[in-house]
Order: sequence, then structure tokens, then C-alpha cells
Amino acid sequence: MSLRTFAVVSLALLLAACASAPKPVGTGIRTEQPMAVTKDEAYAKTERFVDAEAVLAARSVGFPRVRIVEGAVGEGITPEQAALVANRAARDTCVQLARRYRIEPEAPDLDIEIVVTAIAPTSSGAAGASALIGVFVPGPFRLPAGLGGFAADGAVRADLTDVAVLRWAEGAGAITEDAKVSRIGDAYQLAGDFADDLAKALNDPSGAQGDTRLPLEASEREAGEARCWARFGRASVVGRGASILLPLSPESIDAGAPDQGAAPLKAG
Repeated sequence: MSLRTFAVVSLALLLAACASAPKPVGTGIRTEQPMAVTKDEAYAKTERFVDAEAVLAARSVGFPRVRIVEGAVGEGITPEQAALVANRAARDTCVQLARRYRIEPEAPDLDIEIVVTAIAPTSSGAAGASALIGVFVPGPFRLPAGLGGFAADGAVRADLTDVAVLRWAEGAGAITEDAKVSRIGDAYQLAGDFADDLAKALNDPSGAQGDTRLPLEASEREAGEARCWARFGRASVVGRGASILLPLSPESIDAGAPDQGAAPLKAG
């Protein structure tokens, strides 16, 4: 088979290649609020509730609290790797919200809880092979095998009442997630996507039909982002840039939360 033919066949496989959404393990966040299905595909399942009026009335949020359900971590993933994935979900949520809310660790208007319900492992071997073949095949390339996944619930509360709830599960795509030589390569990337959706529920609760929260002044945004990074750590800027071209593992570019007290807890 010529290289050109191989590339065409591989691309056809990639277009249809996504891992199934991981099945959540154990009990996530329970709520009595009515949940609306926003995505129901084999590779992605999402439900959401948002009280837009209550969300828009808030001015501050606390640091997201994150925990991992017992049994949620897939085979071959260490506790440290799982904590890194969960920490990214919390950190990215915090940083995105810091652009439109004041970050107040004490007595915020909104309290945020994240419960990780599945971290499905990536095949490091398949990811490494994808990276090697990608050197010779033009365009994005990844073998449609050994793809990982991530699932989590997020709840936002005002005075102990749920004002936003997100149930989220997604499997990696051969094009949408870059190959990383790590058992958490896909879950780490998908944890960032989960954070995007959770933050969007608070930053733009009414969608295209309603009001969008305005950004804070630059000085307030920078102060809030700094608080988030102090709490949850910050991935290497140089490493993240290099990982666009190289299959660098999350562990090699992200040291996780500097404060041991901020580490994700195991939950039953």
C-alpha cells in the first residue's frame, strides 16, 4: 500500500473513530432539579440544568471543590495521575470563571462542587504509534484504537440550592484529542472540555437568547486568575505549546496543585 493510499484509508477511519462515552461509576451529584439532555451520542452524553436568573444575580464564586468517586479510575492509572486529571477540571473551571466573577474563597455567592465519575485510560502504545506515524502522514493523524475518556458531574449552589448542574461524559476522538503518551492523555484533555462546559453554564447561562455576563476589569481578572493558579497550580506554558506538536504526557508539563490540601479526595 502506498503512503498516499494509507493516508486516505486512515483518514476515513479517523472520521468515524471516537471512543464510547465512559459509563459513570458510583454516585455522582444528586439533584432534584429538572435536567435537560443537551447531547446524546455514543461518544458523548450531557445533561444540564441552569437557573439563569439566580446565576446572573451572583457576583462571586469560590474555589471549585473536586473529588473522585471510588472505582472511577481506570486500570493502570495511578492515584497521582487521577489527581492531575481532576485538578485540571477544577483549575480550568476556576480560571475561566475568574474572568467574569470575583474569586472569593470565603463566603462566595456561588459554591462549586465537581465529582469525577470516570477516568478511562488511554493506550500509551497506540498513542505513541500514532505520534510516530503522524510524522509521515500529512494532517492530523491518530490511530482509532486505545482511546480514553472522562466523566464528571458539576454542581453550583447558592445558599445550598442547586442553581446549575452538569452531568458530562465523553470519549476521546481520533481527531479532536491529540495523541499523548500517557494513560491519562485523553482524560486530561477532556477534563478541560468539561471545565469549558461548566464555566459556560455560569458565564452564559441564557445562551444566545438571553444576557451574557460581562467580563471584569483587567485588574480583577488577573487577580482572580492568580488566585486560581496559586490554589491549583499552572501547567508549563512552554510545555503546553510544545505538546501541540509533540506527544508530551500531562505529567511532564503539569505538576498539579501545589497545596496538598487542594488535592482531590476519594469519595465512596
